[in-house]
This record gives sequence, C-alpha cells and structure tokens, in this order.
Amino acid sequence: MRRTRGSSTRRWIAALGLAALGAWSAHAGWFDGGRKTATGAGLSLATWNLEWLMTPQTQAELSARCQRQQPRSHERALPCTPGRKPPPARTQADLDALARTAQALHTPRRVDVVALQEVDGPDAARQVFRQGWKLDCFERRAHPQKVGFAIREGVPYRCNSELSDLDVDGGSRAGADLTLYPGTAREVRLLNVHLKSGCFRGDLDRAFSPCRGLQRQAPVVEAWIDQRVRDGVAFAILGDFNRHLDQDEHRSAGPDESAPLNLLPAWSDDQPRGAVLHRATAGERYLPCDADDRHSRYIDDILLSDGLKARHENRRATLRLTRLPYDPQDRGRQLSDHCPLIWSAE
Repeated sequence: MRRTRGSSTRRWIAALGLAALGAWSAHAGWFDGGRKTATGAGLSLATWNLEWLMTPQTQAELSARCQRQQPRSHERALPCTPGRKPPPARTQADLDALARTAQALHTPRRVDVVALQEVDGPDAARQVFRQGWKLDCFERRAHPQKVGFAIREGVPYRCNSELSDLDVDGGSRAGADLTLYPGTAREVRLLNVHLKSGCFRGDLDRAFSPCRGLQRQAPVVEAWIDQRVRDGVAFAILGDFNRHLDQDEHRSAGPDESAPLNLLPAWSDDQPRGAVLHRATAGERYLPCDADDRHSRYIDDILLSDGLKARHENRRATLRLTRLPYDPQDRGRQLSDHCPLIWSAE
C-alpha cells in the first residue's frame, strides 16, 4: 500500500522532479542528433525491466486461469501465489505514462538500443515503445516474461540465436543476443539477461534454490563472454542480474569454474586474455526510480567488455551513466519496479 503523502514526502517528490528535470536538461547534449551524426562513433545503451508488461487482453485471459506456482517456460500462464504480489493490471493511463518514458529515451536522448525484460513480446512492447523503435530479437518462450530489444529506427542490427542454455531448469529466461552496426567499425555484440531471482548477495554454493540456480547460469554467461573475446568482438551484457554486483566483485570466484561462488569475479577473470568486464554502475550512487523506491543498490547493470570501453576511451569519448526516473506526477500509477538505466559514450 502506498504511503500517505505528508509534507516531507511532497518535498522529496519535488526534489526528485527537479533532479530528473536537471538530468534531462544537463544531459540532452549527450544524444544531440547533429553531434552524434558528425562524430559517427557515439553509442548509447539502456536496460529496462517493465514488470510483467503484456497487453490488457493477455492480462485478462491469463489472470482468469492463473496457477499457484510460477509457470514453466513452455507454459502460457500467470502465477497467483497466495501472499505474493500479482502481476500489475495496467490501465491506458499507466501505459501512456510508460510510453512517455520510452519517448524520452528516443528524443532527446537518442538511445541506440534498450534491453527489455519481463515483456511479453513485440505486441506488448509496442504499447510503450510506440514510435521510432524496432521491437525485435525476443526469446521464444511461451511464458509472458521474456527478454528482447527495442532498437531505435535507423540503427542497423542483426538478431543472433537466443542463449537458450540460460534456461537451466526449464523455468528460467533465455538470453537475447543482438549485434548493433554489424560489419562496421562500430560493431558491438549485446547479450540481454534476466537472471534467477532471490540470491542477491553471498556465495552461490549455499543450500538455497535461487543461489544454486544462479550458480548454474553463471558458466553459461561465462562461455558466451569467452567466445566473444576469442572472436575479438566488442560486447556488453545488459539486464536484470538480480544480484548486487558491487558486492560480488570483491568476493572470490572460487576454484571451480563450472560452479563459481560469485558472478562477476568468475566472468571478469582475464581468461582468456581480455575477458575483463567493467560495471557501468561502478562508483555511482544509487538513483531511485520514484519516491517509493526503497532499494539502495542496483541489480540492473550494463557490463562493458574491456575492448568496448577502450574503443571509446581511445577516441576520448565522455562515458556517462544515468537513470531516468519516473515523472513524480505519475506517482501511484502501475508503472514498473525498475526504471531505465542508461550508459553513453559521446
């Protein structure tokens, strides 16, 4: 239940609104169309979990026959587990508010691509990404929580085969795989992930099902990373890691590569040489999505390959991270428990 709006909350909302407005104004130049065209080398990536985004028709149909347990990947169903928050039922006003956020990613920010999580395919995404976007490369599972991409129109891309091995137990999400600017000097490979939830911190070898599931997913991602390094391809991994990677990176990967103790030290181990990742959120304070955001650490992130980071540093690009909070005027609407996280090199 939402809290009653007291004077302190109103001040907080006003401050958030001013911060968001300032961020939008101060950073508008990052994605200025003329400058980006002139340099021909800028890149902007975003990730956004849209919390069970589906069409109203799908919502109504699946809610009428929901099941007590989380559906498997092959099941076209919704959960209605007692005591747990159900998937949000959104109104047109809710979708319009989300669409305004998506439009801000397109203009003036000119984000190249948004990695989407918890979206029931292109039809669902089109309710939010209405103009100026291609909606493609979604995983093929029947379950309404899917990963895929919104690519700004005019940006060349290629969909690669989904990383189906990430579904380690028949009930997990695959990875969506995309190449931007294929066949050019700007080519970059992107992997969109939404990993197992529930094991946000601590070693993965605990007798706790979410940790064990995440531990099984870790070598699948590592194999994808290692292959990209061997191919000599710049890449990034975006999405909802369901993990506090800022804590993770200070812990040990352990001796067993097939069952690592922590994610980031396993992936960023310089084996093969060059398998080094950089967190976009490193050193950044947590920015809340709205006045009701009670998190203090990111679980969404963008992991940049050493080659991708060096590419932009070598041309003396300005590397920036920001978050796009929701408009305080939309407080109380059914939006999402995540908001867009954006990394740019200009």
